[in-house]
Amino acid sequence: MLNFKLNFMNKTKFLVAFFLIIFGVIGRLFMVEFIKIPNLEIITSFSLIAGAMLGGIFTLIVPLSIIAITDIYLGNTSVLIFTWSAFTVIGIFGWFLRKRKKFNLRFIGEMAGMGIISSLFFYFYTNFGWWLLTNMYPHSLEGLIRCYIMGLPFLKTNLLGNILFVPIFSSLVLFSWKYYSALRGNFLITRSLKKIKNR
Repeated sequence: MLNFKLNFMNKTKFLVAFFLIIFGVIGRLFMVEFIKIPNLEIITSFSLIAGAMLGGIFTLIVPLSIIAITDIYLGNTSVLIFTWSAFTVIGIFGWFLRKRKKFNLRFIGEMAGMGIISSLFFYFYTNFGWWLLTNMYPHSLEGLIRCYIMGLPFLKTNLLGNILFVPIFSSLVLFSWKYYSALRGNFLITRSLKKIKNR
């Protein structure tokens, strides 16, 4: 029975990871091509969900897959090492909530709070990368401060997006996970019992 539960959970995690990547890719392309609001993104949501819901290697695979696949079409800048690594760190932020995942308002609120933390981290980390790797700002303390000031409008958009998107996507995935797991688990248990009876 233990092996059955472990196999079921692994298959469920792979399935959830697959759909997170698919919807993450579609969502990012849609946001960039049609919404066109700089720094309004959904990768933070999917990174946090991967860390909190799936854990393990999925914490890294899901955000990196979404970025790598979409970057083939959208391209990137010389700061990609900072943007890519930023979302893997955000996945780890979600991982810290892995033992708290429940379909309740508290967990959704914690995910939203982690979304705010993620926005602040992304802002400070990637703007530092932009200052460090490009020649847009002088490589001095004054230039770094100027870089952060110019990035404030992008931070505002990113914060608003995460405050909206993280709770919505977290709720949808938790709801789907809960009811898919229940239905699939009941189906497989019933089928196994029937096989035993027919022997």
